[in-house]
Amino acid sequence: MEATDEKVTFEIIEKVPKEKLQIPLKLYGESAAMESYVKLPFLLVGVLFLIHNVFIAGNSYSYSTYKNIKNIEISIIAIIVLAILIMAGIAMNKNSKTKKALKEISKRYTIKTATVQEEFSALAIHMYGGRGVVLKK
Repeated sequence: MEATDEKVTFEIIEKVPKEKLQIPLKLYGESAAMESYVKLPFLLVGVLFLIHNVFIAGNSYSYSTYKNIKNIEISIIAIIVLAILIMAGIAMNKNSKTKKALKEISKRYTIKTATVQEEFSALAIHMYGGRGVVLKK
């Protein structure tokens, strides 16, 4: 088999000014970085579940102590759920801004939306990881 040196060129890199492309790339990078932080609260829930089962479940407590334990556990879970919702809201906002910027690039520089989606996703995944962007018409 012969190795060929092919140059891969992206239409968005050729047509779109670098500073215009940096905006959605920065937003995508911030959004992709948040994905790892979203996993932490789920890990924390698992640890709390384990702690509850090992130290609290199966023991007998007075009614007031049981009520206090239950209130503390529910409060902790509520805080974790709130944190997850806040992180999800921020990530969805950044994704929305990224998609809006890409659609604007598609219109302004007359590049097909599918091409912008594929090329931007390839570029963004290479730079920041994640799952890429899906633009709907």
